[in-house]
Amino acid sequence: MTSIEQRKFQRFSDNSLVAFSSETIKGEGRLENLSLGGAAVLSDVAISRGEYLTLTIALPTQARAIEVELAPVRWVKEGSFGVEFIRIAPGSQQRLKQYLDTLENTSTTAA
Repeated sequence: MTSIEQRKFQRFSDNSLVAFSSETIKGEGRLENLSLGGAAVLSDVAISRGEYLTLTIALPTQARAIEVELAPVRWVKEGSFGVEFIRIAPGSQQRLKQYLDTLENTSTTAA
């Protein structure tokens, strides 16, 4: 019997540009996937698990970027890392939800 990992939020494939920074690191990358609760980021910048980042995500359908004020790095692999969204401005949260709703509608009509 196989066990399926249960996630709190549905994840969507996405390749939007993302800029990230902390007190010691600054870099850019592309999203691999995105959810209301976090993201996987593709980047060559070396990041440590436990690092706290701020993120600016440029979504193609949104005029203004999504600002994530606090996003701890939860996992690291070569060339990518995963972050959890802990603090995000209410306006950014709403725009992120609208964008994900668009992705969900696109994926269900394509199926």
